Amino acid sequence: MKLPYLLIFALLSSYASAQQLDRQAMHSEDVQHSLPAHQYQSLLAGETEFTVVVNDSTAVNTRGMAVLVNDLGLGHMGDQSLEPLVQHLNEAGWATVLMSAPHTEFYPASDDSTPPPGDTQQPATDNAEAIKPTAFQSIISVSQFDQQELKLQQQMRAVEALGQQYPGFVLVISQGTSAAWLTKLYAQGTLTAPDALITIAPFWPDSERNHQLSQYVRDLPSPLLDIYNAWNNDWTLHSRQQRQIAAKKALKLHYRQRDIVGQSLAVNQSAYLAKEILGWLTHMGW
Repeated sequence: MKLPYLLIFALLSSYASAQQLDRQAMHSEDVQHSLPAHQYQSLLAGETEFTVVVNDSTAVNTRGMAVLVNDLGLGHMGDQSLEPLVQHLNEAGWATVLMSAPHTEFYPASDDSTPPPGDTQQPATDNAEAIKPTAFQSIISVSQFDQQELKLQQQMRAVEALGQQYPGFVLVISQGTSAAWLTKLYAQGTLTAPDALITIAPFWPDSERNHQLSQYVRDLPSPLLDIYNAWNNDWTLHSRQQRQIAAKKALKLHYRQRDIVGQSLAVNQSAYLAKEILGWLTHMGW
């Protein structure tokens, strides 16, 4: 009769352990279970271990290293992630390092620290639709914003060391909130700016910070390809023109803003997206 109780205890223990794992840790476990060991590396960001998926160039000549940073809440793989770009970049001569973003739970900022019912499992990109860009509200508290920024900064510093293995250019491709944070970190000089930055649907789910994104675009030292799509959330689309105007006023020579027309970026758009990226790099003489 003890066996059922032991089984129940084991199940509850497993559930409790899963609850203690954050979303990024689960993404790392997924990679380690689904890929051979030579296709991923475990790195340290501060005291936190995270996993990156590494693929060498399949072309004769290697252009350098492309770091792909998914939006918060997305795993390494999947149609909504940047993983579909990897093969296109490898074939074009880029070694790729694919990583998920660190995970910080975002809830509406208020004096009450209790998250609203039903929101505990929602990533920032899902909650972003609940508050419009014109509203003076935020789903990110100051501490959450700073925490996510620091975690991302630590991860990028860990990834920078991999560049020694791949001589050539350093290209960073990022999406969503990760793209917004990296634009800020590079513009402020907190991180060493890459040779080129590509942002896909950048945004913060915060009206004031989202407005400041155009200022970081203005101050960014790297060439910037600013990609958006009509299916992006309102936060991205609301700041689209502001980003473009800021770049023009700053006389950014290698700034380009491109609309990926047609379906959502998550629906078989990787070839189109890769063509825009590689075309822009060719235009710069890479």
